Amino acid sequence: MKIPTVKVPKFTTTLPVSGEKIEFRPFLVKEEKLLLLASESNDTESAVNAISEIVESCTNGKIKSSEYCLADVQWLFLQIRGKSIGEEVNVYLLCGECGTKHLKTMSLKEFEVALPNDSTSNVIKVDDVVQVELKYPTIFHYNYLFENKNEADVYKVVADCIVKIYNEDEMFVNEGTTDKELLEFVENLTSEQFEKFEQFFVNMPVLTKVENFVCTKCETPNKFQVNSIEHFFA
Repeated sequence: MKIPTVKVPKFTTTLPVSGEKIEFRPFLVKEEKLLLLASESNDTESAVNAISEIVESCTNGKIKSSEYCLADVQWLFLQIRGKSIGEEVNVYLLCGECGTKHLKTMSLKEFEVALPNDSTSNVIKVDDVVQVELKYPTIFHYNYLFENKNEADVYKVVADCIVKIYNEDEMFVNEGTTDKELLEFVENLTSEQFEKFEQFFVNMPVLTKVENFVCTKCETPNKFQVNSIEHFFA
């Protein structure tokens, strides 16, 4: 006798940055184990890999985490998590004055994706001749941009986020250009030119929630921004 297959419900959500409507299912017991292991490891790389694998599995492979920006993947992960184990998450808020941890229960529905304003363009005018088209970083760039091991890693991420480079006569596409060539292009920018690239990343879409609280130990008022991947593994 064949063991019956349990039907899993399906849900839909619209990704805030790409605008795509995505169908997903809750994660299964075997996938929940990935979250438990990532939480126990207390390691950013493990958390990133767990989120990526769950998002791809729960969308039946339709979403590739390496092809979508960080905010879209974070958003989708929270929707999956909410339909799987509940809409509430425990987050530790740190006092900026004394470092005391405060456990706070938050609803996933309170999180929003802050989109850049209309003046933020993904086409950077480097000089009178050269323009560069950029894309937002993915979840796999997270360690480089937000945990920033060293300055060279930031340059690598910027180079990897280049889609096209234009001049008056030619267009260079990332797929046809080596990583070394793109990195050399970035490293040969002036500080003023590179600052234009930095502004694009500073204004990138972010999944966030601002929480105001008063420290129970030193009584200092705090404004804490919950937006890190690790915040969802408390």
